[in-house]
Amino acid sequence: MLMASFAVSAQTVEFGIQAGYTNIEGESSSSSDDVSYSGNSSGFFLGAVFDLTLSEKFHLQPSVNYANADETNFIVVPLLAQYYIENSGFYLLGGPQATIFLDNYSIENIEFFNDLGIDLAFGAGYAITDNFFIEARYSFELTNRYTKEIRDAAGSTDIDAGFNALSIGVGYKF
Repeated sequence: MLMASFAVSAQTVEFGIQAGYTNIEGESSSSSDDVSYSGNSSGFFLGAVFDLTLSEKFHLQPSVNYANADETNFIVVPLLAQYYIENSGFYLLGGPQATIFLDNYSIENIEFFNDLGIDLAFGAGYAITDNFFIEARYSFELTNRYTKEIRDAAGSTDIDAGFNALSIGVGYKF
């Protein structure tokens, strides 16, 4: 319903595909124990993208992407606003995105991670032609991915985990 209302108010709506490289950095920490961990995983993403032209300079870019990094599978759903820099082909983008784990991480039926995370993404892109574009974006997690069960089992409520991602890709709009 939200997409339909944007589509009605948009001057043009374009559909496209995108794919590229992604690097996911996982971080977890506990402030009471002064323990922290971080690690990187590299992989790819591919998906569908919509471009809703709201004005000459402002566009809305929702998309749905499948991402895989070191055998971990995600669905990433960003809703990014784009601001086109006048007569240059360059644009800035930013907005919220949802990241959904497709894999189950559990031991003895205790889930380690919340499947849904909310991120804030920002970046830049360049429209090579009317159809081809390139983008780079970085997203950082706003939610704690550790489940309440894991925090309770550890006896600590200050355990925190999140995933940040760098994505660089190309796309084609029809």
